Amino acid sequence: MFKVTPQPIQKPQFWLLVPTFNPGVFAWKQWVQALQIQNCKPSQVIVVDSGSTDGTLELSQQAGFSVFHTLAKDFNHGGTRQWALEQALQLSSEPPELLVLLTHDAFLNTDNALAELLKSFENPKVAATFGRQIAKEGASWLEVHARSFNYPEASRTVQWEDKARLGIKACFLSNSFAAYRLKALQQVGGFPNNFPLGEDTYTAAQLLKEGHHIGYQASASVYHSHNYNGRQDFQRMFDTGVFHAQNAWMLQSFGAAEGEGMKLLVSQWRYLTKSKPAMQTEIAASKPNVLLGIAQLISVNGIKWVGYKLGRAYQHLPQFLVNKFAMHKPYWQPKS
Repeated sequence: MFKVTPQPIQKPQFWLLVPTFNPGVFAWKQWVQALQIQNCKPSQVIVVDSGSTDGTLELSQQAGFSVFHTLAKDFNHGGTRQWALEQALQLSSEPPELLVLLTHDAFLNTDNALAELLKSFENPKVAATFGRQIAKEGASWLEVHARSFNYPEASRTVQWEDKARLGIKACFLSNSFAAYRLKALQQVGGFPNNFPLGEDTYTAAQLLKEGHHIGYQASASVYHSHNYNGRQDFQRMFDTGVFHAQNAWMLQSFGAAEGEGMKLLVSQWRYLTKSKPAMQTEIAASKPNVLLGIAQLISVNGIKWVGYKLGRAYQHLPQFLVNKFAMHKPYWQPKS
């Protein structure tokens, strides 16, 4: 599963932060093992757990991780990460230069993945970076294609001026596998806690606006994907629509999300109708029958489009529908 490079790598001091909630004991053992074989290791691993009961806490403590506890009902993608970081900083006399973020279902797939990710910071203008995500074995063709579309084989660095060329993709960044300069992150106020998702994209947009650059390091990769059903696709895009409605300034600055969605749709169509798509080899193994693929393309994208549009209009919907349509339901619950 892992590719091995023998030499140890020296990099600036960094912490690694990961939220957890019942990832499964076998999967979490794999996650820990993939971290332990890295040739560039964090000085501290921060686990912020939302009430796991599957052995995650015991394994984390055995591995020497720092564990912070919260409740599932209080989880927020940005707020929970920011809270755990602040707790760890209060207990430390030596804050790190860099902060790496992973999710409990994103598996480092080489022993130098972290070292490669941090290469972006050799450019002093880079304040944040993210790595490549490769679909896990068994992922649907749409998910495999989406990972290749969003995480290409070529690295790049983006600055504010690139928004004219890249549109909303200029501020794209995923906290499933990302890293930040701590001072730059603090400069923009840390991760927000007032959105259902999108804390990574929001933070990237803020960093770009402040004159920082955002890196993408294709040589650093993880296995990470989801096989959502139709309901989950709808809910995820509903939350995305809510996030965009809450941050109209981003769409005004970078461009509408529909433009990027159309590019994805065209890419999916080309993949289905060409015998040899010019994309990563993982896709070829998952290519479906053309007619079945077209039916899936229409149904899945139609569901996502409706979810997104309803999310954009969430302020005009009754609250019981918002609660029903949302994926991240704790966000909508009254705060105690």
